[in-house]
Amino acid sequence: MYKIMIIDDNHISVDGICHNIDWYALNAQVTCKAYDGQQALDYLEKNAVDLIISDIEMPQLNGLSLAQKALEINSSIKIILISAFDKFEYAKQAIRLGAFDYIEKPLDYSYLAKIIKNALDMLDKEQKNLEILKNSRPVMVDNFFHQLLQTSSDEARYALSHYADYLQLELNYDFFQTIVVRIQNASEIKESYGIEEYHIRLMSLSDTLKERFRKYFPLVHTLSTFDEIVLLIGSNPSNRKSFYNVSYDLLTELIQLYKNSFFELNIGIGNLVKDLWALSASYSNALKSLEYRFFFPQKNIFTISDTTDTNYSVELYDVSGNEELIRLLCKNDISGIDNWILSFSEDLIKNYKSKQFIFLRIYQLLGHLIKFLYDMGINIDDMEKDIVKTYQRLDSFSTSTEIFQWLSGLCHTISDKITRSNQSHQEHVCTETIDYIRQHYQENTLCLNEIADNVNISPAHLSALFKKHRQQNISDVISDIRIEAACNLLKNTNLSLKEISFKVGYSNQYYFSSCFKKKTGKTPSSYR
Repeated sequence: MYKIMIIDDNHISVDGICHNIDWYALNAQVTCKAYDGQQALDYLEKNAVDLIISDIEMPQLNGLSLAQKALEINSSIKIILISAFDKFEYAKQAIRLGAFDYIEKPLDYSYLAKIIKNALDMLDKEQKNLEILKNSRPVMVDNFFHQLLQTSSDEARYALSHYADYLQLELNYDFFQTIVVRIQNASEIKESYGIEEYHIRLMSLSDTLKERFRKYFPLVHTLSTFDEIVLLIGSNPSNRKSFYNVSYDLLTELIQLYKNSFFELNIGIGNLVKDLWALSASYSNALKSLEYRFFFPQKNIFTISDTTDTNYSVELYDVSGNEELIRLLCKNDISGIDNWILSFSEDLIKNYKSKQFIFLRIYQLLGHLIKFLYDMGINIDDMEKDIVKTYQRLDSFSTSTEIFQWLSGLCHTISDKITRSNQSHQEHVCTETIDYIRQHYQENTLCLNEIADNVNISPAHLSALFKKHRQQNISDVISDIRIEAACNLLKNTNLSLKEISFKVGYSNQYYFSSCFKKKTGKTPSSYR
C-alpha cells in the first residue's frame, strides 16, 4: 500500500484532502499529516513516503523548498504541489524541481484523485522498471566490459566511470590483461552437433576459465561471442612478470585439458596495462596475436612478442621491390618474374633463418599483389583458395625451395590472369569505340578526343590500343562507317548528294565525294 504525506499550514485543507479522496480505491493510505515544511522534512528523514501533496505557501519552509529537499532524500518520490495563487512562475518552478504536477486552489477533489492515481501509476511503473534493472545487472556488467574493450582509453574513462560505481565493480588493481580464447573449429562443431549443444559446451568452457583464474586473480570476467571467449583479468601482483607467468601457465594447462576434446582452441594474449580504461589496447593486442596462427599453425597460444622480432620489423614491411615484380607481371615477362623470385628467395634466406619469417614476408608480398589485382577488378577467388590452403599446410614444405616454387607458380598464374584481363579490357574498349562511332558518325564534329572521353582513356592511348588490337586507325573506321551509310542511302533514297553527305557526317559535299571514290573506286553518282 502506498504511503501518502499531506502538508498544509491550514488544518482544514489537510482534513479536506484526507476525507474527500478514496484512498482505499487507490491502494494508498495517509501516513503523515504535517502543518509546516520543517515538520514534514523531519518525518521524511526517518520514514518512507511514496507521494507528497503539499501547499506551496507555508511559513519557514515553503512547498517548493520542501520538494527540492524531499527529492534529494528520495529521488523516486512523487510530489503534487498546490497553491491558492494563480502564479505561472510557481508552475514552472514546480516542474523544474521535478514535481509530478501543480494544482490550484480551490481544489476539485475528483480532479485531484485523478492526478494522485496518475502519480501512483507512474510510481508503480518505475518500481517495476527498477526491479527489472536490478535483475539485469549481469547483462549491464557484460555491456560495461564490452564497451570498455571497444572504446579508447579517454572515451572509456569519461563514458563508463559512473557505471563502474553504479554496478559496484571492484576495479582498483595494479595490472589488467585481456585474453581471447578462439574456437577454431566452431563452424564444424555447429554443423555436426547443432548450435544448442555447441553453446552449452561453450558455457562450460567459460565456467572452467573462471574457476581456474579466480584462484589467482581477484578480477575475472568472461564475455562470450559466437566463436570466442574474451577473458578479462586483474590483480595486484608483486611485478609484471609474475602476473604474466601465472596467466600463461593457466592457459597452457587449459590447452592441455582440451587437447583431445570437443574444441580446437587458439589463444591470443594481450599485453598488460596498468589502467583499467586502457584494456581496449590489450584486447586489440590479443586479437592481433591471433592473426599469426596463419604463420604458426603448430602453436595454440600467441603473443606479439612470440611472433615478431624487432630486428626484422622494418625489412618485413619494405615493399619497394614489390612494384618491380608487378611491372614484370603486367608485361608477362616470365623470365624476368623467375629471376625476380630467385633474387627475392636468396635475399630472404640470407637475412631470415626462420621459415615462419620467410612465410610472413611472402604473405606480405601476396597481400600487395592481391590488392593490386582487386584494384584492377580481376577475379582472384581461385587464387585466394589456393593461398588459404597453403597457409593451412605450411608444415608440409620441407625446404625453402618448395615454398618459392609454389610462389613462382602462383606468380605465373597472376601474370596470365593480368594478360587475359588486359586482352579482355582492350577488346571491350575497341567494341565501345566502334559502338560510339556508329551512334555518332552523322555528327561532323566527331573526333578522337570525343571518343576517348567516352571510353575514359587518353586519345593517344586509345589510338595506339585500337591500332594494335584491330590493325586499323580510328579515322579509317569512322570513314568506313560513314561510306557504308552513304552507300545505303544512295541505293534506297532519292536524297541529293549534298543531303547525303550531311547525313553521314561530312560538312563538305566535294570532300565526301573524294572520300567515297577513294573507298569504293566510284563516284557517288556512278555508284547510284
